[in-house]
Amino acid sequence: MTTNQKFNFRNYVKNTSLTVGVNPVIFSVSEDKLKVLLATFDPRLKKSLPGGAILKNENADDAANRVLQETTGLESIFLKQFHVFSEPDRFSYATVYNELHEESYKPPEDIDIPDRVFTIGYFALVNFDTVHPTGGIINVMSEWVDIDTIPELMYDHNLIIDEALSSLRKELFFEPIGYNLLPEKFTMPELQRIYEIILDKPLTRSNFQRKMLNWGIYERLGERKEGVSHKRPFLYRFDKERYDKAIKTGINFCL
Repeated sequence: MTTNQKFNFRNYVKNTSLTVGVNPVIFSVSEDKLKVLLATFDPRLKKSLPGGAILKNENADDAANRVLQETTGLESIFLKQFHVFSEPDRFSYATVYNELHEESYKPPEDIDIPDRVFTIGYFALVNFDTVHPTGGIINVMSEWVDIDTIPELMYDHNLIIDEALSSLRKELFFEPIGYNLLPEKFTMPELQRIYEIILDKPLTRSNFQRKMLNWGIYERLGERKEGVSHKRPFLYRFDKERYDKAIKTGINFCL
């Protein structure tokens, strides 16, 4: 097949110019609720997910870890890429400037900022008690919100959260994610409750415990839970060496 159209490099570059960002959906569990960390760029705008652009010297995972560290103060925690959001009209810098009517948010005229941005979605799991939310570099503040009370967010961030939750629930069947949500020592009922909160359904206790222990990544300690009115359950902790191996190879099971 032949064509008479001559390739125009200038037009090609103009039509493909864009910014690539990352948006980590940061999950945690507290007060028997699954929570998501939301950010505020400006009090006059809707809330959003934490995020930022991928810098020239970064790959996507590096950028996601940087945003995560800036927002939570944590490093080296579970972070999983799950989807790319690339609808042409999903984001517009012009819309932000117009909503704020503030000159300080307008880019300098000598800087060519692409008005199309697509983002790579990640989900992260963190222990609620270890996080001290900040706004990071871009946002003025961050706050935890229950998964069932999330307001209407900026851009397509409600969709990103929905997709992240779906991916998280699928991941429960392949990776032992409780390590990131629990204290160092925990009971099997506490681990089961984490799974029930994420899956939003009850699980059979005996069946759950048997399948968890079959993984071979939990070490039962010679200690029992203190301060409980019923029979004190044994405390467990993760066998870190076996846990790291399981993260690399994956585990397939059914609850």
